[in-house]
Amino acid sequence: AERDFPSNELAGQNDANNPNRIVYQGDKVGYNYDINIQKATGWVQTNVKLRGLDFFVGAENSYTNFSREGHVRSGLFLDNSYGKSAEHEFYNYAFKTGLTYKLAKMNYVFMNSRYETRAPFFDNAYLAPRTRDFVQDNLRSEHISSVEAGYALIAPTVKFRATGYYTKFDHQANVLTFYNDQLRSVVNYALSNIGKTHTGVELGTEVIIYKGLSANAAAGIGKFTYDTRQLATVTSDNSSSIIAKDQLIYSKNYYVPTPQQAYNVGLNYRSPKYWYVNLNYNHFESMWLDFNPVRRTENAVNGVAENSALWHSILDQTKLAPQSTLDLFAGYSWLMNNKFKSMGKRTFLLFNLGINNILNNTNIVSGGYEQLRFDYAEKNVVKFPAKKFYAYGTNFQASIALRF
Repeated sequence: AERDFPSNELAGQNDANNPNRIVYQGDKVGYNYDINIQKATGWVQTNVKLRGLDFFVGAENSYTNFSREGHVRSGLFLDNSYGKSAEHEFYNYAFKTGLTYKLAKMNYVFMNSRYETRAPFFDNAYLAPRTRDFVQDNLRSEHISSVEAGYALIAPTVKFRATGYYTKFDHQANVLTFYNDQLRSVVNYALSNIGKTHTGVELGTEVIIYKGLSANAAAGIGKFTYDTRQLATVTSDNSSSIIAKDQLIYSKNYYVPTPQQAYNVGLNYRSPKYWYVNLNYNHFESMWLDFNPVRRTENAVNGVAENSALWHSILDQTKLAPQSTLDLFAGYSWLMNNKFKSMGKRTFLLFNLGINNILNNTNIVSGGYEQLRFDYAEKNVVKFPAKKFYAYGTNFQASIALRF
C-alpha cells in the first residue's frame, strides 16, 4: 500500500481510527470484521399413498440477508471498511415432486424432480471482505434444476436399484484471491456466469449368497462439466479501481473436479451370534485437477502457436490416475442382559473397528488444483506447479457404544 500510494499518509494504516497504535499480545491486527447472516425458511409437503402409487409434492420459501460489519477502518478504504455495510436480501423458493409406481410385486419405478433458487454464499459475493464491503456486480441467486428416474427391485434375497439423473446449475459465482505477477499485487478475481451440468447413472445391488453372507456392488458413472463461458472482473486488493471487466474465461466443457466414475464391490457376513465383518474394494476414475481460469483466457495464450505443445500445456486440463482402496470393517454386539439379569431393557454394548486403505497405498491423489499464479512472460506452466491432495495410508477407527 505504501509503495502504490506514497502520497497517502493513511495508506499503511490497518485502523485509521487508531493510527500508529501499539499492538499488544492478543490484540487483533490487519483486519477485523464480522459477516452477519440471517435466514428464515418455511416449507410444506404432502404425501399421498394410493393403491400401487405413492407421490409427494412440496414447496419451500426462504429469505436470506447478509451484511459485513467492519471493526477497523482501513486506510485505503476509509468509507467502505468500518461499520455496518448495506444489507443484501434474497427471496428464494423451491418446488419438488416425486412418484413411485408399483409395477408388480417387489418391482417399482420412480421419478423425482426439483427446481430451486438459492442465495449466493457471502464468500462468493464480497470481493475482499478483509478490507472493504464491495460485492460483485449484479449479485443474484443461483438456479438449480434436477430430475431423476429409476427402477428398484426389493426382494428377500436380491435388492437392486438403477437411477439416471440430470442436474443443471446456473448463475453461480466465485471469488478467487491470489498474487498476480504481471501487476505485482494481490488481486481479486470475481467470477460470474458459472454454469454446470451433472448427468449420470447410479447402480446398486445386494445379493444374499448364504445364511448371513451377502455381496454388494455399486457404480456411479457420470459426466460433470462446466457448460458456460465464465466472466471475470479483476480488482486489486489495494485499490477500488477495476483492472479488467467481464474478462472472458473459456471454461466451457472443462470437468468439475470430482470423480466422474466410482465403483464398489463388497462382501458382508453377519453372524447369528451378533458379530459382523465387511470387506470393501473401492475404485475411482476420471478425476481432474481444478483448473485455473487465468490460464483459460486469451491473454494467457497470446503469442502462442495454436495447437502447439505449449498451447496444449496451458489449456488442457490435467487428468489424475485411477485410484483404489481396500477397506475392512468389523463389529460385535454384546447383549448385556445375558450377564446382568436385573436389567429391565434390552441393553447392548457395541464394539466397532474400521481399517481404511489396508494395503497402505500412500500414492492416492484424491484431488487438487492448478495454482492461480501464472507465468505470463515465459508461459512456463510448471513454474507454479499444481497442488495435489494425498489420501491417508492405512488408518484405523474404533468405537464403543451403549444402546438401550
